[in-house]
Amino acid sequence: MSCEQITRDYRASLAKPPTSIRAQFGNPTGFVGRLIGYLMAFKNRERSEWVLSNLELKPSHRVLEIGFGPGIDIERVSKISAHVSGIDWSTEMVRMAESRNRHAIDEGRVSLHRGNACALPFEDRSFDRVFSINSVQFWDDLRVGLCEQKRVLVQGGLAAVAIQPRNKGATAQTAFEWGASLLEAMYEVGFGSVHIESMIMDPVPVVCALAIRRE
Repeated sequence: MSCEQITRDYRASLAKPPTSIRAQFGNPTGFVGRLIGYLMAFKNRERSEWVLSNLELKPSHRVLEIGFGPGIDIERVSKISAHVSGIDWSTEMVRMAESRNRHAIDEGRVSLHRGNACALPFEDRSFDRVFSINSVQFWDDLRVGLCEQKRVLVQGGLAAVAIQPRNKGATAQTAFEWGASLLEAMYEVGFGSVHIESMIMDPVPVVCALAIRRE
């Protein structure tokens, strides 16, 4: 199925503010959202650095992060690549990330946006690399989100979608089932050279689906 068919009838809808702690990870708001932002900032360094190592970032690259949270990985990438953009649905996370990356924003090396992974506000073929870490489980539609990643990548550009499931009862099997789902969906929307990398971590492994935009 082509991305045109997948996205034809799709319309991204505004989400209601979350009321549960679990939902807060998808759209952190208010005081609890800020606490979650600080937690994400300091707890996930090993996972993030491993995912970024798979991107093979270069100084010339233009990079997009989907679901940037408090902006830690935006900051990391901005120290390597020419420009990094980010999109996140949470107003609170946009504020935190803007504060953390203020100098790079003022210099024009970072741009941050509030928006939906399934309706990216960027031109076709804008980025050399697109990545997301533990945000895919909150997307409105997996295949639409992947189509959007593919759309904004240059030919030969690399997409990376990583997840370490943290829902109640998640196991290593949960993580590898996510990997299989990402593999299938990336092939379906037309990515090439799709493969899965994984890293053993507590409490469950991280899986990262990597794929190239061929045409």
